[in-house]
Amino acid sequence: MPAKKKIKRPLEGYRVLDWTAFQQGPIAACLLADMGADVIKIEPPQGEPARGLIRMYGIKVPMNFYYQNQNRGKRGIVLNLQTEKGLGVCYRLVEKSDVFVTNFRESICRRLKVDSDTLRKLNPKLIYAYSSGYGPLGPDADLASADFAGQARGGLWSVGRAADMSWAPMGAGLADEMGGFVTAYGILLALLARERSGIGQRVDSSLLAGQIELGRLSLQQYLMGIPPAPSSIAMLNSPLYNIYRCQDDKWICFAVLQADRYWHQFCDLMGILEMEKDPRFENAEVRGKNISELIPRLKQTFLTRPRDEWVKRFHQGGVEQVAPVQDYADVAKDPQVLVNEYITELEDPVHGKVRMPGVCVKLSETPGKVTRLAPELGQHTEEVLMEVLGYTWEDIGKLREAGAF
Repeated sequence: MPAKKKIKRPLEGYRVLDWTAFQQGPIAACLLADMGADVIKIEPPQGEPARGLIRMYGIKVPMNFYYQNQNRGKRGIVLNLQTEKGLGVCYRLVEKSDVFVTNFRESICRRLKVDSDTLRKLNPKLIYAYSSGYGPLGPDADLASADFAGQARGGLWSVGRAADMSWAPMGAGLADEMGGFVTAYGILLALLARERSGIGQRVDSSLLAGQIELGRLSLQQYLMGIPPAPSSIAMLNSPLYNIYRCQDDKWICFAVLQADRYWHQFCDLMGILEMEKDPRFENAEVRGKNISELIPRLKQTFLTRPRDEWVKRFHQGGVEQVAPVQDYADVAKDPQVLVNEYITELEDPVHGKVRMPGVCVKLSETPGKVTRLAPELGQHTEEVLMEVLGYTWEDIGKLREAGAF
């Protein structure tokens, strides 16, 4: 029996066609590229819109961090899908690929003849992944969408308010990132099913689906008849589930759910042992009722030491569910982040050493890896056409003359 081929990354040998824009769709394909898939990003001659997004905001930076974030590790080609020749090249690539992923509206996919029905006829084993705004069915199935709208509609803001009940919208492309993540999850499931059954299929996910998944605990609570509180801090009414400002103007977070179990250590480490047996505070029930009398004292005490000193003090004292509230300057030098390679460094011939978010899942035998920056517009067009489709330089010249790219 022949030995199995040794692979370095788990998705080596799979080819993914990435016809996506902005963040949600590109992230799905990026996650597959990190794990070894040959991801070929298809862009129109003018480039995908995210290439110009930084200029829209008037930011002058040496690299387009937005485009780099979700397009690293891919090969990039230019195809004009509005021409017969460009579409023909796309169809030939579909025949030789495992996955086609898009987040363009379905009406656009149909108009350009790259919808799932069309492409799956060309390649019945194709996994066609469609990452939409609000799902493939219903009156809003073909609405244009965006990250912020997906966040708003998904419900998570309603349980993430501050203690004063003010709304706290999130940045960072939260819905886009999660939408792409669940799309990649769906693609992996479909590839596994194809390995077992030999059949391709369509994968559907959306911004809305990602937000439902991200907030599923609160939604489950509501569906079982218990309306979730708009703020977990306000809901628990506990000094051990709260955040506090420290002496150096940094903040500390307590996430202790078993408050009575740790109340003695908390009081001891805070230097307020006289309050441990105070009838107003001796157990979680009465502390909740008298929280307004307790919190001001705690706030004043936390202002007597810097944050990191408090964190160390509590960890060493056995109260471990305590963390620093960090901004990204803190995250970028956090020892846990660095030792686990949640931030990685890439050597690029043009830009030198570039730091990037690392691979979020670790595999002991076939680990993922960030291999290269996002491609320049059309950087690999000739390479892909010659390597994958067997075109000659003469063929490519004719395609160029015909406006295929």
